Amino acid sequence: MEENKTQKINFFKKVWYSVTKFEKYPDMAAEGLGNTIKYLAIMVAIVTVFITIGSLIEMNKLVGKLAIYIDENIPEFSYAEGILSMEINEPMVIENVEYSGIDRIVINPFAESDEDKNKSEEENNINGNTVFFFKDQIILRSKDENDNVNRQNYTYKDFITSYTQENIESFNKQELIQYITSEKMNNYYMRYGASLLIYLVIMNLLVALLDTLQLAVLGWITSITARIKMRFLAIYNMAVYSLTLPMILNIIYVVINYFTKFTISYFQVAYITIAYIYLAATIFIIKDDFMKKQEEVEKIKQEQIKVKEEIRQQEEEKKKEKKEDKPNKKKEKKKEKEEDNNNGEEPKGSEA
Repeated sequence: MEENKTQKINFFKKVWYSVTKFEKYPDMAAEGLGNTIKYLAIMVAIVTVFITIGSLIEMNKLVGKLAIYIDENIPEFSYAEGILSMEINEPMVIENVEYSGIDRIVINPFAESDEDKNKSEEENNINGNTVFFFKDQIILRSKDENDNVNRQNYTYKDFITSYTQENIESFNKQELIQYITSEKMNNYYMRYGASLLIYLVIMNLLVALLDTLQLAVLGWITSITARIKMRFLAIYNMAVYSLTLPMILNIIYVVINYFTKFTISYFQVAYITIAYIYLAATIFIIKDDFMKKQEEVEKIKQEQIKVKEEIRQQEEEKKKEKKEDKPNKKKEKKKEKEEDNNNGEEPKGSEA
């Protein structure tokens, strides 16, 4: 009956109970691991939606800044039949790239042969991500601290098609600026948002599962310290619900961060700490309830002992009374017998 009752707790009530009512944690945990993981996945998806929206807003701002930068700093150029032409006398190197995923941009339409392209890459051999715009192709080059290099080559046609899903044959500087600031970019934002959402949901769910496992281990150690026996699976289920408030705070933090650039250096530490406080509080409340129930059980046992003792005393008194009644009953029976005998005999002077 209790299991059926806990299964009726809907998602929104679980969110409310997870934040405000520690005593409901055992009921929610009793629904089983499947329902608990489902709850976690929904919470992760909600958080990820806000993160994705924030990323799209940030991307839109970045594209706007890119259009302004191209308009003010990049010379006139044109693209036609897979070839980039630019009115410059020497290669351009852009260091201060506002997009965090790119550390340097190199524009070098003079490098036509593979030898010239390799030379340009060697001259810009920095740690991080570098984008090379050559005459006939784009190269994305990344280098880590261990000098491991990864290169991705794209033709302009493939690069443009992958981002716009259109077969654009030619454009110039002004046409590019108009395009990236127009509603035609909405298709790109939708594809970017969908792919980012799927990727982040998977990654964030894996991270959340690891966080809950870490919390469950801490909760298990806490239960041992508190001297209360609890199944690890039950602790894990409660650990999932203890992440609810940190996830809500994460949503608030994401919204504030994207609009104000306000950052918290140790947010992840606070994230886990808050969840652990909730889990530990729940464990100690369970212990307190368990001790109260033990006290009640002990009181009931004492009452039962008392009642048994009273019944035993009553039975002993009855036995004692029966023993005392037996001699009296024998005397009464003897007396009655004598009276009966006397009544049955005739008086001796009756014959005269």
